[in-house]
Parts: sequence; C-alpha cells; structure tokens
Amino acid sequence: MAHINHANESETNDVSLQFPGDRFPVVVGPNLRSSGWRGGLFVQYVTGDYDFTVEVSDGNATAGFLLFASENYDLSIQGGAFLGGDGVGSAANFISGQPATHVGGQNVVTMVSGGTRSMFKVYETVALNGAGNRAGGAITYTLGESLKISENGLLCNDSDVNLAAAGVATPIVVGIVSAVPSSANNNRLGVDLKY
Repeated sequence: MAHINHANESETNDVSLQFPGDRFPVVVGPNLRSSGWRGGLFVQYVTGDYDFTVEVSDGNATAGFLLFASENYDLSIQGGAFLGGDGVGSAANFISGQPATHVGGQNVVTMVSGGTRSMFKVYETVALNGAGNRAGGAITYTLGESLKISENGLLCNDSDVNLAAAGVATPIVVGIVSAVPSSANNNRLGVDLKY
C-alpha cells in the first residue's frame, strides 16, 4: 500500500456514487479484456462462455455501467521503482481496479444497473454531427435533460437523428442530468440513473 501516494488522479474514481444503486457481478468478455475499460463505461449482455458476460454497449442495448476501471500492470507506466522496474504499473492496481486479465472468476467485475445518483468522469464531450461522426463541437449538458448511451458506450445527449447516423437505431434514455460538469465538481457529469 505504500504505492498509493503515486495514484494518478486521471485513473481513479471514474465514478463517484452518491447513492449506491443496484450492483451486480458480471463477467467481462474477451473484447473488454483485451482493450481494458474506464469506470462509467456502459455495457450490454452478450453470449459467452460464462453467464452474465458483458461487452461495451453499442447504444442500442445496455445492462448498466462498470463501476471501476480495469487494471493495467504495464511496468513502464511512471510510478516509482518496484522490484528493479521503471514503475509500479497503473494506480488503478492499488485502488479499486478490477482485473482485465485471465478468464473465469478472475474477471468478475461490478456493474451498476440502476437506481443511483452518480458523478461520472468519463462521458462524451464532443457531439455527433449529421454524418454520425464525433466532430460536432463541444457538448453542453443541461440540468434535467435526458441522457442516452452513445455508440461508444458512454453517456451523451446527442439527438436521436445523429445517434441513428452513428448506428444507434434505438437510443435508450438511461437517466437525467442532475449536475452539470463544472470546475466546482472537477468537470464530472452528475446523473440520476432511472432505467
């Protein structure tokens, strides 16, 4: 635990729960295991070798969001000397990181499925344009507006038309904005999850 003082703020506390919500264990699928993930990524159930397997939501379906970031044991990440290496790996290894490697019980992670108020560090910040590309300028969030899941599995407020152009034929409203990103809350998006 001596390495906790090396925690990188950009990798910690991706989601801050203001109210606990419904939490379930799920198994991350092979695509998520190979890519890793940040806390707050929305996922959907997929067929896999284990029950309750999830992959990144495509915006058309969702089961909930992953509460914690995946671990990253890359010793080249700056963090101090450890057993003769250049670093200690990701700060997430020491604070609530969840395993991205191995198969079976080692890749069971926590998913929040609803009934929560949370502050998200990771969400869409660039709007979709009419062609379905994330090149429509900065997104502005407004209190009380509906939030959906983007084609990338992140919270967004894009129009249904623009989401359809990006491949999200049936956008799902998952909640409302309860706090807008600002310097007072470290640019976090507050969400009351209502699905």
